[in-house]
Amino acid sequence: MPEARINGVSIAYVDEGQGEPLILLHGLGVSRKDWGPQIDFFSQSNRVIAPDFRGHGDSDKPDGPYSVPIHAADVISLMDVLGIPSAHIVGLSMGGMVAFQLAVDAPERLLSMTIVNSGPALPNDTFAARKMLWTRLAAIHLLGMKAYGRKVATTMFPGEGREELIDMLAKQIASNPKKVYLKNLKSLFGWGVLEHLTAIQTPTLMLTGDRDYSPVAVKQAVVSAMQNAKLVVIADSGHGTPIEKPEETNTAIAEFIRGVSPTA
Repeated sequence: MPEARINGVSIAYVDEGQGEPLILLHGLGVSRKDWGPQIDFFSQSNRVIAPDFRGHGDSDKPDGPYSVPIHAADVISLMDVLGIPSAHIVGLSMGGMVAFQLAVDAPERLLSMTIVNSGPALPNDTFAARKMLWTRLAAIHLLGMKAYGRKVATTMFPGEGREELIDMLAKQIASNPKKVYLKNLKSLFGWGVLEHLTAIQTPTLMLTGDRDYSPVAVKQAVVSAMQNAKLVVIADSGHGTPIEKPEETNTAIAEFIRGVSPTA
């Protein structure tokens, strides 16, 4: 597994295939391994990069700090190390937040971005938002990472027949150092780029499961506020759409990329 020393940490990543670069950004508490079906599919036509964020997977797990802008800076530095001037960015959940941050901080480095079950902000200025954070923090402290991981995995994959997916995700979350996971989790609440949303010109695909945590209408509102965005809804899917519905996910992303690619 290749690693790159950037911004004081070692970042592990996958680098497979040839063609226009496509970078896959995973969610909180998991790793590049969740992108297996996408790596296999897109490496047939693209150069696919899938890093583990700092604090995750096989990358370094320093004491901190952690934040969406820090993760975005790591992605830019990794692109520099790998000689990638610009790329298609695909981000799931926290990875989608990082993609939005990249579109604000370094829009020239993005050919397009696909936001999967995510959005441009996670407020902490309402009772509902604070309750969500408090509930998660309490669950971690009371249950421990193993039981908490299973609880999160169960909510990510609602419905029957998801036991194997739940087991896989639960193990990944349980493997996180508690202190590092908590720092990453806390850093997400209060983050946002809403004030920049209408100025983002990067071609954007909002891809969402119809049973994601936030309603489809919320994603549609984001798309309507942007200059160059479209919404695709994948049926019978919760928060882990690329894992639950890999074929539908791959088809939607591939069609979108073909439509915006400079070489198309």
